Order: sequence, then C-alpha cells, then structure tokens
Amino acid sequence: MQAAAKAHGPAAAALPAARRPRPAAAAACRPGLRFQATPERRVPQDAPARQLAAKASSTGAAAVEQAPTQQAPAPPTEVKYAAKLEVLPLNPKCDSIRVSCSERLSEVEFNQRHGTTTNAYLLKGSGGRYEALIDVPSRVFDVDFVRALRDLGATSSLRYIIITRLTPERLPVLARVLAACEQQGLQLLLSNPALRLLNERAEADEALASALRNVQLEAVSRGSELYLTQRGQARGRRLRFIPIPTPRWPDLMAVHSDEDNILFSSNFFSAHNASEALLPTANGGRRSAADTGGWDVFGNDWAFYYECMLAPVARQVATALDRLNITATQSQGSLAAVLAPLRRLAAVVEELTLGADNGESEPLPVSMIAPMHGPVVKQALTELLGRYADWTAAQVQAAESSCVAVLYASAYGNTASLAQAISHGITKAGVAVETLNLEQAGLDELERALDRCQGFVLGSPTLGGHLPTQVQTALGTIIRNANARQVPCSVFGSFGWSGEAVDIMEKRLKDAGFRFAFDPIRCKFKPTGQTLQVCEESGLDLAQEIRKAAKRKEKLAAAKLSVAETASGKALAVARVLGSLCVLTARDGEEEGAAEGAMLASWVSQASFDPPGLTVAVKRDRAMESLLPVGASFVLNVLAEGREKAMMKQMLKPFKPAEDRFEGVEVQRSEATGAVIIPEAAAYLECKVEDRMDAGDHVVLYASVDSGQVLDDTAQTSVHYRKVGSSY
Repeated sequence: MQAAAKAHGPAAAALPAARRPRPAAAAACRPGLRFQATPERRVPQDAPARQLAAKASSTGAAAVEQAPTQQAPAPPTEVKYAAKLEVLPLNPKCDSIRVSCSERLSEVEFNQRHGTTTNAYLLKGSGGRYEALIDVPSRVFDVDFVRALRDLGATSSLRYIIITRLTPERLPVLARVLAACEQQGLQLLLSNPALRLLNERAEADEALASALRNVQLEAVSRGSELYLTQRGQARGRRLRFIPIPTPRWPDLMAVHSDEDNILFSSNFFSAHNASEALLPTANGGRRSAADTGGWDVFGNDWAFYYECMLAPVARQVATALDRLNITATQSQGSLAAVLAPLRRLAAVVEELTLGADNGESEPLPVSMIAPMHGPVVKQALTELLGRYADWTAAQVQAAESSCVAVLYASAYGNTASLAQAISHGITKAGVAVETLNLEQAGLDELERALDRCQGFVLGSPTLGGHLPTQVQTALGTIIRNANARQVPCSVFGSFGWSGEAVDIMEKRLKDAGFRFAFDPIRCKFKPTGQTLQVCEESGLDLAQEIRKAAKRKEKLAAAKLSVAETASGKALAVARVLGSLCVLTARDGEEEGAAEGAMLASWVSQASFDPPGLTVAVKRDRAMESLLPVGASFVLNVLAEGREKAMMKQMLKPFKPAEDRFEGVEVQRSEATGAVIIPEAAAYLECKVEDRMDAGDHVVLYASVDSGQVLDDTAQTSVHYRKVGSSY
C-alpha cells in the first residue's frame, strides 16, 4: 500500500529544474532579516556576512551609503571534530544513529565537558525496511553519515525524511542524504520556518538546489500526520507532528509515533554526554542508547542543558509542555497535572493557551523520549518530566519579581550564541530571562517585555555595515518605552567585516540617556571560549546589579538596626563555623585566550583521608562556578595570617567581565593546570573536581588533591570570622 501523508500547512513544490540567476547580494540574505540590496553592487562570494545595503526603516534612520570596496576578511577555517558513528536499537522497528564526540565544543551549553551526541533515528515500515529518517547530524562532525545509511540499505528504501530542527550546519549533510536516496517521490517534511530557510539557502547553493529538484517538500504544522506502510493494511505506523518553537529555534517540532509511543523531542529533553561507558549491552550483544543509571547518572547533564538552553525561554517552554501534554505510560498521572500551577500564573496565561487548545491538549502517551542530543530517556522518564515542569514553573515565577529582556536578531547563529551565554549568566544569578528573537516577535510582544523587565540587552549582527530592519524598529520602540529608559542595559553583536551595528546601538541608546550595566560586546565571526566567558560574566554583572537594587530597598527599612538585632539566633550560631581563607584559581585549557578566573573561598573543609580530598562551596552566581564542572582542575591557595589583606582587597575589587584578576600582582602558574599560584600564600593545593552537589544557593564541590606544597612553614592559616551566618 502507498503511504499516506496529511499536512495542514502550505506545501512547497519541488524546485524547478532551471533556476533564474539572482544578484549575489540577494542570494546571500539571511532568511527573516530584511535588507534591500544596493543597485549594481556585487558581493564577494566568500564574504562571511555578505555585503548588503540596508534601506532606512520607517522609524527615521538615515539612508545608508554604499558598502566599502575593500577586500572582506577571510572567514575562519571550518573546524571538524573527531566523532564516532554507531547504530543502536531502540526497539525492533526503530534504530538510533548516534554520532558521538568527546572533544570540547566552544558554546556555553558544552561546559560540562562530557562531550556530546547528535542523534538521528531510522523507522522501519513493512518488511523491516527503513522507511523514514528523522534528522541528520551537523557537518562539523567528521563522520560519513551517507555511507552509514548506504551500508544499512536505507538509501534504497527511505521514502520520508523528517527534520525537527534545521540549521545551516546540517544543510550540506541533508543535501548529500537527499542526493543518495533512490526512491521516487521522496518526501522531505519540516516546519514552515525550516522550509523558508531551506528555500532561501537553495537559491544560493547549487548543490542543495540540485538535491531538492526531485524531492517533494511538505510543510507540516500542528495536526499534520504521516502514515508509514504496513502489509495487509491501508495504514501503518502513524506519526504526529507537534510544533514546539522557541525564540532561538523557531522551526522546532516534535514527532510522536503512536505504534510504540516514542516521542522524538528534538532539542527538548536533551543532554550533552558522550560517555560510551554508559551504554549497556542489550540482548544479542548490541548496545542500547537508553539512559541506563537514570537520573543519578544523567541528571546533572539534563539540568545543565535546561539551564543553558531553555531557562531563558521558560514562557515558550511552558507553552510547549502544555501543548505536548505528555503522559508517561509507566506512571500514574500526566504532565498536565504537574503544569496546573503554571496555568494559575496570570503572566503566562496567554502564552500557555495561545494556539494550545486553551490548555486542553489531548494527552500524549509516551513510553520513551528520543531527543536530538544525549541518551534516550526511558528509565528516568517520569523524573525528567517532573523536573522540566518544576524548572519551568520556577523560572516563570522568578520573572514575576525580576526579569531581563534579551532581545536579538542573528544572521548566522553567532549573535544567538552570545545571547545564550549572556542569558546563562543572568539565570545563574537567580534573575529570570525573557528572550525575544526579533525576527519572529511582534511589536506588541516587544512592548510587553519592555514594560515588565528590570533590565534589557539588545543584540544584532552587522550586515553591510548596518542594522537589520527588525533591530532598527526595535531600537525605536525601546527608546520610546518609559520603563526601558529607567533600567540598566547593554548591547552586543557579531560581525564578519567591520561591526558597525554595535556602535550604532550603543550611540543611539547613550544619546537617549540609557544607563549601561556593562561594556558593549563585539565578536568577530564565531565566539571563542573567552568571548563566551565575557558574555556570561556580563550577564552575571547585570543580574547582580538588579538584585542589589532590590536588596537596597529592603535594607532601607532596617537601616537603624544592628546586625545582632536583625539576625536570627540560628544565623548567629551558624557564623561560629569557621573556615580557612583561600583564593581558588582555575583555567579552562592551555591555549592562549582560555577562560580563567579567581575567587575568595572560605567555606573549605577536608573531606577524606584516602584519597586526600576536600570540599569547597561556591555560590551559584559566581563567575567561577562555570569553570568548575566535574573533571575540572583548580588551585586552592591557602592565605597566610597577617598577609591576607592585600589579596582580599585584590579579589574584592570590581572587575570587568573576563578581566585579569591578578593584574599588577606577582604570581606563578601551575605547570599541571595553568592556574595561578600565589607565592605569598601559606600553601597551595592542586585539585580535581570529582563530584558536585546542589546545596541551596551554593554548589558543593568534592575535589581530590593531586599535589600540594607548603610555601611558608612558619605561617599560620588565615581564618575567616563572621558576625552572622546569612552572609559572607
């Protein structure tokens, strides 16, 4: 029987065999960012951010000049990461193609240093032949994905390719897969935003356009269904499509398989962990992709992924969870019951109900979740669903008291990476983030975000030396908004040529009297680890300024009371627990420009004799916290009594993001870790983080001591005395 496909969104026909040539500038324009090309200007094919002249927006921007004629800078060499590809079974009718990479990638979401996996899934139809492929890996991983499909016999039998999230890095792999497939009438199913990106890129990419010529493109939307074939029946396995967009991923969608209740969740419920030791061997000697060990093994990875990628878009996550309405088949109750408190929050009623059946979505039975990254969620299914609801509710509730609006447009994903790092710093400090992608958001949504925020940041790429129209329009709205003029702010952006966009935004806001919380951030091409550290620490600075402002209001009411009068007996008693006064230093790698930091630490204690180990408590909003995942090394400098004041003064100075904490101070470097050793300390210990434990507003690190040395055997350890246990 022929497979049946039903799509309720507009379908795009296959690209024609002959294509009319387009001006180079128009071909290079990033979909969603509106520009008007300067007449008769041709753009170098290799320009990383193609020269486009922006037409002045209706908000009053002046007409722009022609683009400069100098040679564009060469883009950085494309990086290929060593990776391993293996096929792992989910069940008799579904296999996972797991591309795993243990190397360290630069984005903030990979800071756990556990590597990553990119997962694709093959679904079988009648006769055990592969009929549908869900997703393809990025080209940055050095694997031959098409060869793997060919070796499996999939290129001769695939009838459907489903893309749950499309990025420019996946397009070359997708083009090769399409070109290799042999079935006539091959269908490519994806969301409307992904289809727009695909068509725009095909106009400028001959290889992609050629691969698409004999492919039927289907734009799927909520309610779309696809039936795979099955012998003796008109319809086989049913796949349902559920859009779950976020500002950074407007094309995101999930796919549900009714036959076996698998939810292919794309980026939701993902984690970055490539450990092969965690893959069990199933019956028959083949390893499984499931989450063996459950929450105890993968919990920190799931939590960190959510914190980095989804906490800044908690309102949209709440909508997506409500729309999915998952019921774990091995447990009682559904996600809808857990989400009930969210629906009672007035601030998210509109987001929860808009396009989501007013919170009455049909329950979705799920036995396992197959995400784009990390293990297939089976053993920890109920736990992870509950945690997602708890995390989302906490972020939405936090937004009621303090929130930063992160507003941006991104041409090639680099500005979005900066926005993600800034957002991570903000949420680490306990301040909520409301993210708006200006390519997707309307002016009403922007106005609401500005009205309720306690701070904002604005990001833009530089294309043709100018701002995209969407950012120009948003800038005018910001300047006119009464609340926005009263709160701290800053700007950021990426560029490939000259970077004028950040200068334009900075000048207009400062001329209008806006107060900047941190220096503007400029990034050429793809952000480095050091650039992302600057972004994260800048977000921390902004969030801490907002929290300090709130605390100042609270202190005014108790200004005449002494510490002893305002503190409880419990807080006074806790203060009698003493700790050694130390400086903790760490460096993330040996290469030039690697992220590094330092902090005062007094909540330090020996924890074990054999092996020698200690614990250190680090506050979550410290910039150093992100440099101390499991496996990281650090140096603990134990300060000497009588010589500690100079170093305390140095550490307590205000620092700009990623600024050298030891500028002007004589220090040494550890040969093993590259971290700073303070010669004036009484002793130092070189340690490795073995485990982390959440402890309220702190994280407790357990570290093994690899080596150490007493620098002054006559010195006594400096001890930190406090009056009250509710502060340092």
